[in-house]
Amino acid sequence: MTSQPPFFNRSSSKRWLYPIAILLATLLLHLLIINWGRKYIGIPAATSEPEVVTISLQKPPAPTPLPPPKPKPAPIKPVPKPAPKPRPKTPPPAPVAPAPAPVAPQEPSPPIMTGDQGNWQIDQSGASADAAPAGDTIGNTNIATAPNPAPQQQQIPPPRTDAPPSVTLKYDVQGLRDGKKVYGSGKIIWRNMGDRYRIDGSASVLFFTLLQFSSDGMLDDFGVSPAIYTEKRFHKTATDTRFERERNTITFSASDKQYPRPGDAQDRASIIWQLAAIGRGNPAAFSAGASFDMFVAGVHDAEPWTITVSGAEDVTVDGDPASAWHVVRLPQPGSYDQQIDIWLAPQQQWYPVKIRYTESNGEFLEMSLSSQTPLQPN
Repeated sequence: MTSQPPFFNRSSSKRWLYPIAILLATLLLHLLIINWGRKYIGIPAATSEPEVVTISLQKPPAPTPLPPPKPKPAPIKPVPKPAPKPRPKTPPPAPVAPAPAPVAPQEPSPPIMTGDQGNWQIDQSGASADAAPAGDTIGNTNIATAPNPAPQQQQIPPPRTDAPPSVTLKYDVQGLRDGKKVYGSGKIIWRNMGDRYRIDGSASVLFFTLLQFSSDGMLDDFGVSPAIYTEKRFHKTATDTRFERERNTITFSASDKQYPRPGDAQDRASIIWQLAAIGRGNPAAFSAGASFDMFVAGVHDAEPWTITVSGAEDVTVDGDPASAWHVVRLPQPGSYDQQIDIWLAPQQQWYPVKIRYTESNGEFLEMSLSSQTPLQPN
């Protein structure tokens, strides 16, 4: 058997291959590490040519100019205050004139009739006004509503009044209530007792007394001068209106109002008989268009009334024609008070032969004379 050289010995060849294999493995491992490091560490790869970097120097940019500062506002000059006006010099007080010599009192001038054809309004220009209280002027009377009015000056009564004689007057009554016509009867008893009077009246429909009233007072220079007026309406409490001569006031049981009492003040019943007394005493006072101003008290208050003569009319009295003066009291604008129409017959002692009360809603109560019975004076 031919022997081989030791170089080709199998065992010796293996001994040389191991270091070579380890060298190759190490080299391969280094290459892998370098490749991995280039990927994650960012080692630039070698280029074939060196990179040339060019650096050039340039002038810096010019700075942006700042905006010019805003001009300061001009200082506000204070407005000079006007010089104070000189105060006017107070004139020296005028010399006090010596007091006039006392004048002897004069008799008051007689009343002067004013108005058309005997209208009995009176001019008191000659009377002193110092004692008259402040208030509304009604005819010849100053009216005030102070709680405690001072007594008034003596007033001049209306000219020539003559109260009618005593009588019982019966009436046929018809009216309008709640849109339905109603019928009934009424009565007024007038008593003339010389220096006193009394009025009792009522109006009934079926068995119901709708209105009941009375007036009591004096017959003096002013004519009919009431002292107390009482009124009772259906389903309402009776009320009193008092004309107090001592205190010279008008008071009410239904309110706390208070008025001065003029000498010719009337209530709602006595005014009819005052007009009759004026007609009997001075018939010329009644003419178409004439008027009478009176202060009339009701249940709660008092106010001036203007009674206007509408004219002469023909009416029927107990089946017979008669001529009568138609007088009207119209309420003031905006008032809910009644309108009152009265017919006075001169040929029958100026008795009220017809009376009509009209409410603001159109309802009315009308009394037409059916009979009259004279009464003996008491």
